[in-house]
Amino acid sequence: MAVLGDDDVDLFVCTGGFTKDAEAEARTQEKRRITLISLEKLFDLWDEHYDKLTDRARRRLPLRSIRFLAPGG
Repeated sequence: MAVLGDDDVDLFVCTGGFTKDAEAEARTQEKRRITLISLEKLFDLWDEHYDKLTDRARRRLPLRSIRFLAPGG
């Protein structure tokens, strides 16, 4: 966070989740807008918006959605 400038908009992605302190720090920023995204949420967003991405963006992270039936619960 020390390298971020005032009025920056920042996105942090973490594969292991965020600590309570990190979440609190992101929420309490006055000049910066900080969003914390888990790896699972990143993949969900990528899948949700994949059809709207450019070919160039798709080549950066070429994921394909796989659907299957699972037993109901």
